[in-house]
Amino acid sequence: MSKRKALGSGLEALLSDKPRINVVESNAQHETDDQNVQQIPIDKISRNINQPRKVFFDDELKSIADSIRELGQFTPILVRQIDSGYELIAGERRWRAMQSLKYEYIKAIVLKVSDKDSALIAIVENIQREQLNAIEESEAFKKLQVDHSMTHEDISRYTGKSRSHVTNLIRLNDLSDFVKTKLLEGKIDMGHARAVITLKSVTQITMIKTVISRGLSVRALESLIKNKNSTKPTAKISKPQDTVILERELSEKLCANVNISHNSSGQGKVEIKYSSLQELEGIIKKIR
Repeated sequence: MSKRKALGSGLEALLSDKPRINVVESNAQHETDDQNVQQIPIDKISRNINQPRKVFFDDELKSIADSIRELGQFTPILVRQIDSGYELIAGERRWRAMQSLKYEYIKAIVLKVSDKDSALIAIVENIQREQLNAIEESEAFKKLQVDHSMTHEDISRYTGKSRSHVTNLIRLNDLSDFVKTKLLEGKIDMGHARAVITLKSVTQITMIKTVISRGLSVRALESLIKNKNSTKPTAKISKPQDTVILERELSEKLCANVNISHNSSGQGKVEIKYSSLQELEGIIKKIR
């Protein structure tokens, strides 16, 4: 197996080829070294801002709480020690469930990791173990790209997701907030979202509103977009395949959208798009 990119001892310990800590909220007991597990006060634990999960459903938390009440807590959460107590790294649903049960203590494994590695572990471990929705996962992938300079291949290797899955999910960040919300609400399918992803934000919203009001299928939406594009007065000249491939490779290497345009004489320009100064800094580091 190829050697992974060095990202800190804490991350390597958690994501190495040794048996990983299982943080799935389930009834299945797993083997763990009891010497590493501590009982720590629940009220001394603070939430991790890098937690990719944004939505917590009451019925899921109740199911986890019922299981813990009946069978006990089999799987410890992951935390690290901070000045005010402990910061949660993985296992927020168990932590919330046990809070609802009014438990005073929770089983935890305390990791000695830096701020950067703690954030990285929180994202990667939750992607691996938790059932995140598509938007949460896409935003987590993007954070790994921007904050930790990880390529699609790096993300694929560390999370166990296929490279195509990573690439397709990251593209969801190009959706408008309106479309993301409707996808989370179940008003549209993933196919609808993918169909409008290359459109401008205003057009995305218009198309998705039409889908919802008329109950359009994905195929019907694709036909609507095709017909709309065909009415434009000027057709966009398709780029040579080698230019398209180069754009894709540069986009993945720089973790940003890259557009290349040139004329028959070879003159042209390369455009690199970024959405924040932090993302720009990451691009500059990669170029240097």
